[in-house]
Amino acid sequence: MDFLKVSGKNIVDESGNTIFLRGTCIGGWLNLEDFINAYPGTETGIRKHMTQVLGSSKSELFFDYMVDNFFSEADIAFIASTGANCIRLPLNYRHFESDLEPFKYNEKAFKRLENIIDICEKYGVYAIIDMHAAQGWQNCHWHSDNERGASMLWGHLHFQDRLVSLWEAIAKRLEGKASVAGYELLNEPSTGNPNGEHPFDFYSNFKPDWDCINKLYRRLTLAIREIDKRHIIFLEGDNYGRLFSGFEEPFTDNLVYSSHNYTAPGFGPGEYPGYFGSPDGNVYWDKNRHKLELEIQEGTKFANKYNVPLLVGEFGSQYHGGQEDIPYRLKSMKDQLEVYAEAGLHWTTWTYKDAGIMGWLMLDDKSEYMKIVEPVQEMKRYLGAENFVAQYWECPGRDKSRELAEMILNTSVNLGLNLNDTAYTFNYAALTGFAAAMLQPSYAKRFANMSETDIIRVMGAFKFENCKINEKYIEVLKTALSK
Repeated sequence: MDFLKVSGKNIVDESGNTIFLRGTCIGGWLNLEDFINAYPGTETGIRKHMTQVLGSSKSELFFDYMVDNFFSEADIAFIASTGANCIRLPLNYRHFESDLEPFKYNEKAFKRLENIIDICEKYGVYAIIDMHAAQGWQNCHWHSDNERGASMLWGHLHFQDRLVSLWEAIAKRLEGKASVAGYELLNEPSTGNPNGEHPFDFYSNFKPDWDCINKLYRRLTLAIREIDKRHIIFLEGDNYGRLFSGFEEPFTDNLVYSSHNYTAPGFGPGEYPGYFGSPDGNVYWDKNRHKLELEIQEGTKFANKYNVPLLVGEFGSQYHGGQEDIPYRLKSMKDQLEVYAEAGLHWTTWTYKDAGIMGWLMLDDKSEYMKIVEPVQEMKRYLGAENFVAQYWECPGRDKSRELAEMILNTSVNLGLNLNDTAYTFNYAALTGFAAAMLQPSYAKRFANMSETDIIRVMGAFKFENCKINEKYIEVLKTALSK
């Protein structure tokens, strides 16, 4: 495989041929997530409770087999067979570094990463290395393994120093790997709410700290370039990949910018084309609306202004509604992919494999693992303790949360805030935070008294051959990847 580089608005190989990076993200591998791996809350929290129930040795075995079965050569071979040529690999710093031993790195994690990259080379698949969960947390959400809902990376030099050092360690290991497309410095940064998200500092009230993110991106880039001068650097927009207007202009070569483009008709429910996206459903979505949405986004405007490539690093539809709803989500995804092809964009879908939500592959709901965790999944749905699992079900927890959010809003000083924004941000704190953490002991106890043999057998659910292929989705993707 050739090293890739940026040439104007294109990514090219060493012969100057234009390469379009298109594929999927491997969430749930070296950064576990609740809806992907089918547990409640954060990775750190669930590991703690599993250790309390199983003991250190069996808990480590549990997660080792989950991770190693989740993504292997069989998965990469399948991805390559679809025509995809790229995977985005989300990393959680805690796989590589302990908070109790900062700046000291875990060889086992590096060996896992390097092994996968070597397999990518075998199948002609490029890898984007994505720092999904950074020291001190770059955003307030569970997917950065954030138990506290605060984002301390931006205000603490210690965490920034550790992030720089970890990227230097990664660059030293991977500088000679041509199958690495590049390094995405931070997933979904959010500088405007270091103390948690509220309606007064999120949505239309979000105020980016452009000086902070520009300085950190420049520092990280220059530190990596001291070691590795060849690989592309991917810079993602602020506010979860949405905002770019305050970025300094490209300050070195080989920079690609990255946005996340989730859309209302992808989440559903409801007929597509149709009305989505507001409490009244008054925005009509069809292919033309997807095209307009892309044109008006700040990432698109930034890439056009500075003639640099744009990666849509995350987007996708959800397929866990009723059978009658799935064709509409697929049609939205098909239109979105066609718009991206017409615009000449690079893209990686979210996500490759999960517990039946939006993956190319899905855990078999009849597997022993899914049967064991189903009662906890039901608790998550009931409480709304995980956004995606609760999307298509009656959710008393969300109803109660909205009532309390309304009471808080009506009792506080009138700041011109609306209930929907208040309820949504309150849900993150109360439901995906506190309520999800309360369910973690229930999950762990489902595996109590298991032997090592039991654990190895149950974790087999994550192997490629034991998962179900999302066939109709794969048909849509193959068509898009053939263009």
